[in-house]
Amino acid sequence: MGVGNMVIVSDAYSTQSITGSTNKRDVSDLLDLWAHRDTPLLNRIKWASESGGLQREWLSEHLGFGYIQTSGTIASDAGNFVPTTSGTGLATTEVIKQVQVGSLLYAHVSGDAGHMWATVVSVASASCLIEISQLVATSSAIAASTKLYIVGHFVNEGSDPFPDTSRTRNILSNNFAILRKDIKITGSMAATDMYAVGNEPSHQMAMRLLEMQFERERSILYSYTAARDASQQALMNGVMGFITQNSVTGSNIDTTTTTLIESTFNNVVAACWENGGTPNVFVGNVKQMRLFTDWDDSKIRTRPDSRVGGHWITSYLSDTGLEIDLLPLRHAPMNLGFVLDTNLMSLVPKKGRKLIIEKAAPAATDYDLWMLLSEYTLELRKYDMGAHGMFTKLS
Repeated sequence: MGVGNMVIVSDAYSTQSITGSTNKRDVSDLLDLWAHRDTPLLNRIKWASESGGLQREWLSEHLGFGYIQTSGTIASDAGNFVPTTSGTGLATTEVIKQVQVGSLLYAHVSGDAGHMWATVVSVASASCLIEISQLVATSSAIAASTKLYIVGHFVNEGSDPFPDTSRTRNILSNNFAILRKDIKITGSMAATDMYAVGNEPSHQMAMRLLEMQFERERSILYSYTAARDASQQALMNGVMGFITQNSVTGSNIDTTTTTLIESTFNNVVAACWENGGTPNVFVGNVKQMRLFTDWDDSKIRTRPDSRVGGHWITSYLSDTGLEIDLLPLRHAPMNLGFVLDTNLMSLVPKKGRKLIIEKAAPAATDYDLWMLLSEYTLELRKYDMGAHGMFTKLS
């Protein structure tokens, strides 16, 4: 006779099988209806159309910041320089594509007039050397690191075409990752009436879905990508993963501030805006959100209500004019805070796997195993340009 296993399965829920003609159900509509108050960031991010790819890919094409910056002093009304790329994150060959022969430049200088206009005389694509000629002579040199703002590229009637200035396109990508919640059901427990729970399957599915949504929200922020192999599940990048793995730096990434103050926060918001984002949320630990009410109580606007005393704030008007909604997360890491443009973020489901419930246990056992499964990834546009911000050392 065979040897039986008398061990009682301990990790089982009391519930019953889902009836129907199929063991695999698409329940993705649940996610479209779900807006739980405990996942405020997740509620703000839209779902994109399904993808059948191995990865999610999108194009990034940087047009530049609308200025070129001198690498050295220009001492006369005409001069040559190779523009510096400091703070741009762009290669010099990409920076010079912003100008052509005839481009009009403006800068504020320290001379008598205080203003300088110049036209571009030549652009050497190989050496990245730009020659300019000033339209209004100044009594002092153009200092190193001066920003020459590009007014426009003007031409004469009938002039020949100029060289192509198509920008280099980068393909950005993210892995698909699978979140799964398992529900194990013994036959005996399926036949047991449960106190205070009228429908055990619905209850367990709701709890596991809520748990999955918590993890989905955290993955948007904290996840770090890893390629799939025999011993490693595929992982996707969240905001922090994109920024750290790709060494994104700039004034939109604050790695020194420990105590959040108003001016520092506004600097990060302004940097994100300058880099092409329109930040609309700040996400982090509730302790960081409480600081906003301390900065200046007189600025806090509340709806008059004789039944309620005190002050509270759910959004902050930055000094750039952008209104930032404050989204505190429960049990979030204290050190991290994210300034995000949710309009540049989307969740992308794998085709047919946005959210499914599937029966996986073999029929010969005295239990049923159901899997609540979702395969998705995050598309984060313009992270490489600095459109999103982050604090890393808050306390």
